[in-house]
Amino acid sequence: MADLEKYANIPHGDMPGDKICIGEDHINKAELILPLLQTEIKKLNDQGQKKVIVCVCGGSGVGKSEIASLLSYLLPQKSYVLSGDNYPHRIPCENDAMREKVYEEGGEDALRAYLGSQQEIDFEKVNEIAKAFKAGQETISLKRMGRTPEDLWWDDVDFSDTEVLFIEWTHGNSDLLTEVDIPILLNSTPEETLAHRKARNRDGAVDSPFVMMVLRLEQDMLVKQAHKAKIIVSKSGEIMSYADFQKIMMQ
Repeated sequence: MADLEKYANIPHGDMPGDKICIGEDHINKAELILPLLQTEIKKLNDQGQKKVIVCVCGGSGVGKSEIASLLSYLLPQKSYVLSGDNYPHRIPCENDAMREKVYEEGGEDALRAYLGSQQEIDFEKVNEIAKAFKAGQETISLKRMGRTPEDLWWDDVDFSDTEVLFIEWTHGNSDLLTEVDIPILLNSTPEETLAHRKARNRDGAVDSPFVMMVLRLEQDMLVKQAHKAKIIVSKSGEIMSYADFQKIMMQ
């Protein structure tokens, strides 16, 4: 049985107000991923790459924050967990309103085109941060985005000794994010993520028809991007090949 107390207060991602609920399932998955991740990092280090960027991606509520935090804690190298949810162009309530407006004006196809696009997310800034990290910049300014306009600021973070940058984000495997070295996909269905979203209480009406549609469209994006993942983990906690992933998603 996993030692929950040991991991209860570990550092986690940098999104203001975000709370993580580490459970036995997260610990088991992190311990399963860790040796594979270390192998991938070593390959890059052996090629002369000193700074490595890892993304932990998956649908909303799948456990990205928890597992990225655990991996960062368990790695012997100094690392940092960046939350991609800090980098939409709009604060959450305004972005939610924009999503609904896009859907009302253009239907599901328009919403599909908006989600995870450069219109919704400041990929340019995230790529700029990633490039600065790889170039060895010692201090990098990172965005902090809460739920209101007042909860938005920038912090200077010391990366001088940091060797691994984790990006935990639904869109961490997007083609628009150019600097990721090791994508890790946590697979699940939209229905499987709802209980976890409710436990984290990140927003209201998490089970509304509109939110369920957003989760389904995000899941479609994740499936299309999955071929790039170096490590894929099933909801039940097994390492999958891309071929196995395809079979499951076709069922």
